[in-house]
Parts: sequence; structure tokens; C-alpha cells
Amino acid sequence: MTLKNALFSSARPKTLVVSIAVILLGQVLAWRDLELSQYATGLNTNIAFYCLLCCCFLQISVNLANDYFDNKAGIDGPARLGPVRASQAGLLSSKQLLTAIFGTSLIAVATGLYLVTQGGWLFFFLGLLSLAGVYSYSGGKRPLASNALGEISVFIFFGWLAVIASYYLQTNHFRWALFFPATEIGLLVAAIMLVNNTRDIPTDSIAGKKTLAVFLGPLKSQMLYNILLLSPFMIIPFNPYFPWLNTALLPLHLYLCWLNKKRTGKQLNQQLGQTSLLVLLWAVGYLCSFLLTPIFL
Repeated sequence: MTLKNALFSSARPKTLVVSIAVILLGQVLAWRDLELSQYATGLNTNIAFYCLLCCCFLQISVNLANDYFDNKAGIDGPARLGPVRASQAGLLSSKQLLTAIFGTSLIAVATGLYLVTQGGWLFFFLGLLSLAGVYSYSGGKRPLASNALGEISVFIFFGWLAVIASYYLQTNHFRWALFFPATEIGLLVAAIMLVNNTRDIPTDSIAGKKTLAVFLGPLKSQMLYNILLLSPFMIIPFNPYFPWLNTALLPLHLYLCWLNKKRTGKQLNQQLGQTSLLVLLWAVGYLCSFLLTPIFL
């Protein structure tokens, strides 16, 4: 495998559907509220583009850092059931991986600085917090991912922070109602992380990586996954944005809950990919709900 291909694989491009989905949701909500406003100016495409770039490169940086720190800690090994890790497989040296992390973080900083000019100093501190998350997720003495905080971390970053912050950059105002859609999609992103960690229970347990799935065990992790996948439907009736079309996704959610009980080991890689697709469908469901409602209710 060439250096370029190894770096591309380590970035885990398939996972970027999460960044695409949460930024799409933030922009769809902003578009809906701007359309209802008497001061409607329409979406700023530059802001939408830079929000997506910043979120994607932060996620790539986390993916690369996870590869580097897990290999350094001896967590990844031959028995790993997930996709091949470039550092563990000897495809990338530690120096090459650190250079890649620096490069992708630099791109995230550059795009983030543009967002600071649009949203003010609050976004400067949010950017610092995000960069700290890149390191602390897998690195440091008490990594978030190794202390049962991975699911909560992605819920906050990809749910609340990404959706609400990208909305604010378009509208310059905050609404408490945003927590409803942000929580819905955040729960689904947390479900992705839980599937990933459930698959890795055997190897993480041996390596001493104490994920939430390791603490819960396979059976309780499956139960929590089902709760995370079905909880968004409990929120819809109370959601002021009311994405009515998303209720049509319930059969898919139930089907994945059923599959999750049957799948183990490497089969959970497929579960992970399908759950990621649900996150994107959830954001698209909001868009279609608004488009198919002539007067936004």
C-alpha cells in the first residue's frame, strides 16, 4: 500500500458521513428559520462550506490521533476485528502519522479562523475546545475513549456543538428548540460509537481500554444501542421543528435493532456502516419534511 493510500485509509473517509449529516442538519434548520424570518437573507454558502470543512478535518484529525495513540498504548493488535490500522500494521511510521495529524489539524484551524470572523470570539474558544478534544479523546493520561466517555463525547460534539454552532453561524441567534434535533442526531452518533466499541470488547478488555461497552458487556451494550436508536422517536412529538417524515425511518431503526442482536465480531462492522447511514437519513428527513410542508409549521 502506498503512503497516500495508507493515509487515506487511516483518515477513515467512510466515517465522514457523520460530519456531513450533522452540518447538513444545522444548515437545514437555519434555512428553515431564515425562510420564516421577515429578515430572511438566505443561507450563506461560504459559511456552510467552511463549517463542513472544519468539522470533517477535525474528525479526520481525531481518527488519525486515535490510530496513533491506540497503537502507542498497545491497544491495537493482530486480533483487532475493525478496519486495519495503518500504524499497527506498519503501513505508516509514528512520525508520518504525527505529521498527518498536524496537517489536518492545521486545515481545521485555518477553516475555523474564518468561522471565528463570522461568529465572534465564542467560536475561537469553541475551536480551542475542539482541538483539545482531538488530543484528549485518545491521548493523555486519562483518554476520554478509554474511560467510558467516548459516547458522551461524540454526543456533545456531533450532536449539540456541531448542529447548534453551525446554525448560529448562519442566523446569529440561538434557540432552545435546537436541542431537540441536536439531541436526536447526537443519540444516533453515540450509537455508532457504541457499536464500534461493542465489536472491540475482547481486544479492548485485554489491552485495558475501559470503554462503556467494556463496562457494560455485550448484552447490556446491545440493549443500550437499541435505546439510543429508538429514543429519537420519543423526542419527535415534543420537537418544535417536528420532522414528521422521519417517523418513516422507524422500520429501519427496528430492523437494525434486530440485526444487532444477531451480529457479533466482524459482522458489527456492517452494523456500524448501516447506523452511520441512518444518521445521514435522519438529517435528510428534516430537509424533506420542510420541503414537503408548504407552510413551515
